[in-house]
Amino acid sequence: MAIIAISFVFLSAANAQKQKWDAAWDKIDSKATKVAEFEGGQLYEQNAIHIVVLNGTYYEMGRQYGHLLKEQINWHFNEIKNDFMVKIAGNNPVDQPAPLMDHDVVTKLLMEGFYTALPNHHKQMIKGAAETSGLALEDMVLMDCMLQTVLYSAGIGGGGCTSAAVWGEASADGRLYTGRNHDFGKAWRERLGKIAVVRITNPSDSDISVAAFTRAGQVTSAIDLINSKGLYIEFNNADNIRPLSLPTKMRATDNLAFSLVSDYQSVKELDLLIPALKSNDALLMLVADPNRARYFEISPNGSIKTEPELMNGEMTSRANHALSTYWNLDMESEPDRAIAFSKARRRNMVNYLTKDPSANDDAKMRAFLSKEIIVDGKVSDGAACILEPAVKVEDWTSYQTVTIPAELKVFWRIPTHTPWLEIDLTKYFKVD
Repeated sequence: MAIIAISFVFLSAANAQKQKWDAAWDKIDSKATKVAEFEGGQLYEQNAIHIVVLNGTYYEMGRQYGHLLKEQINWHFNEIKNDFMVKIAGNNPVDQPAPLMDHDVVTKLLMEGFYTALPNHHKQMIKGAAETSGLALEDMVLMDCMLQTVLYSAGIGGGGCTSAAVWGEASADGRLYTGRNHDFGKAWRERLGKIAVVRITNPSDSDISVAAFTRAGQVTSAIDLINSKGLYIEFNNADNIRPLSLPTKMRATDNLAFSLVSDYQSVKELDLLIPALKSNDALLMLVADPNRARYFEISPNGSIKTEPELMNGEMTSRANHALSTYWNLDMESEPDRAIAFSKARRRNMVNYLTKDPSANDDAKMRAFLSKEIIVDGKVSDGAACILEPAVKVEDWTSYQTVTIPAELKVFWRIPTHTPWLEIDLTKYFKVD
């Protein structure tokens, strides 16, 4: 099995320029405007993001995707090829002045491994997108695998994500709510202001529609997805169980996630499926539906189903530490600052949500996601790395997601670029 060694990128806090919080980012914008159509697909704009609605066969949906997002895909491809892959994710730290792999090496790796392992209908979707975007097939694959591209070429080890779910007695009205920070590099977030895409797929041969929260070029991949049955999946890195080398000749987990929400409707179904799977990276996988949620701790070596650990089994949370005793790790001995303050981020989110759980709803989730973990150089009571990175760790909050699966409603925010964007997915999903 082909493997790739991973290194980690660090940035001195002295290089960070502190921004002031803008209260406008806490507002809610719910207005979307249709701006284009092509072969049965539609493109909407909502503030700085693009909502692309795809209908038909996977090949037809790929063609719609490539045409409607051609400008964003090509801009983003040039940024990745000529900036990320040349200057180490756009940051160019002095201790790592050259990329680990160039465009040609990474493309060969992706085609021989992740692309080969794709199901045929996903290959057809990528083929259609390549035809109408103007990219060569191998470059469209590079874009679809952009998270692996950045990981392998730049040596970025991951981000400091934090997430939680509450329901039953742990929520205001018994409904399930999720909230999460997706943390990565600052350069990753700055580009997201131009290429953020909500990808809606309404396949002609299925009654399940899917919304994926992505970057332009991610045709079949995503790490935040929800379907028309209310099944939601998101991923955090599980840095404490990540091996030093990762497999490449297998199916990428961010593509597998698209299949899971395209084919399944509930946590109960995934309880039977995911423990038998392996991942191309070490990840904490939150799965939720309108009634329950849990984390799976997955890695190239195996997958573990965990039980909700808080509020009598009606709340669960993770940052970047796997918690299962299966891994035989002594997490308690690690300092708070390990893995971008992972323990502190999760502890803060748990403390916030366990205090007056009768008030836990989407508004409370959004309020917490505005609280930073580092304030004026000191650890605070938040979890986001929004405006100032954790000391000496290049983690910045790229985007934030709050979901209400029972309503098929998502709030998405890109700090410094947008307020909370309220997205009612019933407007875009195919009606049964």
